[in-house]
Amino acid sequence: MKGRGPSDPRRERGATLHGMGERSRRRVAIVGDGPAGTTLATLLARDGMRVALFARGRPAGLVVGESLIPALTPILRELGIEDEVRSYGVLKPGATFVQRDGETVAFRFADFAGRVPGYAYNVARDRFDATLLEAVRRSGAHVLPSPARLEADPASPGRVRLCGEGAVAARDLLGGDPDLIVDAAGRRNTVAGLLDLPVEAGDRRDFALFAHCEGVPLDNAGHVHMDHLEQGWCWRIPVGEDRVSLGIVVRPDVVSGFGRDAQAQFEGLLGADPRLKQLTVGARRVSPVLRYSNYQRTTLRGVGPGWALAGDAFGFVDPIFSSGLLLAMDGARALAAAVRVDSPGAYRRYQERQLLHFAAWRRLVSYYYDGRIFELIRLGNPERANWIGRLVNPHVSKRVSRILTGESTTAPYSRWLLDFMIQHGLRATGPSELRVR
Repeated sequence: MKGRGPSDPRRERGATLHGMGERSRRRVAIVGDGPAGTTLATLLARDGMRVALFARGRPAGLVVGESLIPALTPILRELGIEDEVRSYGVLKPGATFVQRDGETVAFRFADFAGRVPGYAYNVARDRFDATLLEAVRRSGAHVLPSPARLEADPASPGRVRLCGEGAVAARDLLGGDPDLIVDAAGRRNTVAGLLDLPVEAGDRRDFALFAHCEGVPLDNAGHVHMDHLEQGWCWRIPVGEDRVSLGIVVRPDVVSGFGRDAQAQFEGLLGADPRLKQLTVGARRVSPVLRYSNYQRTTLRGVGPGWALAGDAFGFVDPIFSSGLLLAMDGARALAAAVRVDSPGAYRRYQERQLLHFAAWRRLVSYYYDGRIFELIRLGNPERANWIGRLVNPHVSKRVSRILTGESTTAPYSRWLLDFMIQHGLRATGPSELRVR
């Protein structure tokens, strides 16, 4: 009989729950003013809890995560900010995928909408983040315009605590030490590093370089566009009047020949790839170029005694399907529900729910990169479909589309159906020509 060793993630995840729910959590310190932190702060303050949000200041201009998906729209309504987002955002009615051979697949969200609205928004992140922070202030939460310092608690293994001036400021505002500290500070992974939490990295090690440009064409107004390139893929997101966020996602070795500077690499790729050349004829870059790397990562423990992780500090996946803000803000809403209940079971359910959500999106990402999701979509073409495709394609199309809108991403039946069709409905047995190279 085989036993589980100490490195088994299931064993470690269960162990971290000791100490959660020990007493009513009326005082919460949230480190990080991104979408996860601000959403959580607003919801908890509305519940009457004392909340201190450490806001070190959001970066001006570009941030990955400019395209929302329909499942996020109800959360905007819950926060009371949809009207404001609509005033400056670009209405997003669907998504468009363009293959290397020029074949285009476009989805209209309204054609498959179920429990969520048939639309979303594309947003400039500086405006969106400012909207979220203002909602925090309206909720009555305290905003500390300074970074927080955390340290492992030497007197209590497995715990963290605030230190320095931030600890004093939080204690004064909250009327005592926080009962719960939430790391929502993004990819710095502060708590994960302090406590040496187990981490699972994704299969990809790509670079993403992006900038805002004018004069980049769109196939469908308002749609987020994903184009296959000779190497890698690119996104086109309309974020304002004649302004498009153009992002290029490639392996590190592809950009190594263009120098180490992000701008040089971006411009080198624009001149080297045929599709990018076509898209940027007459285009003009109107922002700096930003570069991200290694953006597939999940911390396998999201809760512990007196602490929790939210947003990118817990996990983040590839930006292909615009899932980042949904994972952050929907996860914050789930954590708020757990804090209200304040029991070990509630925190365990939050943790397992988020890990399931991350895994579901990672599986979709893998189907994108190996081309199988597009092979599945092509089953609807009568000239290409086998008998399984002709029989079930209308049903599959609805279910797959609802996964991409975020409505059914973690629904057991939708996940089973997608996996079943990927494994049994495709005729190709070797690498797909539709894969991302």
